[in-house]
Amino acid sequence: MGVLWYDLDIEYLHTGGGFPIRNRYRQVREDLGWSRAQLAGKMGVDVTTLGNWETGARQMTLEKLMQMATVTGVTVQYLLGFDDMQVDWTAPLSKEALLVMHRAPVWTASYGWSLVNCANLTLVFADLKTLPIESIREPIYGFPPVLAYSLHGIGKPLTRDEIESKNSVWVEPITLDTELSLALRGWYHSHEDRLVQNEIGHRFYLDTYGVKWLAFESCFEM
Repeated sequence: MGVLWYDLDIEYLHTGGGFPIRNRYRQVREDLGWSRAQLAGKMGVDVTTLGNWETGARQMTLEKLMQMATVTGVTVQYLLGFDDMQVDWTAPLSKEALLVMHRAPVWTASYGWSLVNCANLTLVFADLKTLPIESIREPIYGFPPVLAYSLHGIGKPLTRDEIESKNSVWVEPITLDTELSLALRGWYHSHEDRLVQNEIGHRFYLDTYGVKWLAFESCFEM
C-alpha cells in the first residue's frame, strides 16, 4: 500500500496538483549518451515502457525510480526535477518535498537525524526504529536550523572514517539549546577508537555521530 500511496502522490504532483514537476528521465539518459534501448536494457524493461515514463504518459513505481537513480548515478530528487525548486533547507519541509526525498536525511529537534522512507511514510533512525511521518508533531528539516545559524565548523562534516584517522577534530553538538552548544563545541581528541573527548572530559561517541554531533577539520575564529 505504501508504494501505491507514493505513486498516487507522484502522479498528483506531475499532473497539475498545484506543485508541477517535470522529470529529467530523458535528459539524464541523453546526458549519459545512452539510447532509450540501452537504458531500458539496463533496467530490464521494454523500450515502450521507458518511453511512457519519459513522456509522463505513465508513472513508474518507487522501486523502478530508485533503480533508475542507481543505474544513472543521480539522485531520485534530480530525476524528478525537484532540485530546480526553490527550497529553503533551513525551513520546515512540506509534505510535497518529503515525497521525493526517499532515503534522504532529515532532522527533528526531538529525534535528531533520520532517513525518509517514502514507501511506507516513515522516518527510519540509526537503531532501525521507525516512526510514521504523520505522527511527528514538530517541524521536519533538511538541515538543522541551529547548525545553519550558529555553526562554526568549516566545510563539510567529516565522515566517521575521517574522524578515526585524525588526532583532533572540531565538534559541533546538534542541539537547539544555545548554551549547551556553546559549552560543548570545541576541539576534541580521538579516544579508544569509539569516542572523542575534550580536555575537560566531555565525550561524544561515534555511535551517535550525525544524530547528536558533527565533526569538522577546522573552525572559524570564535
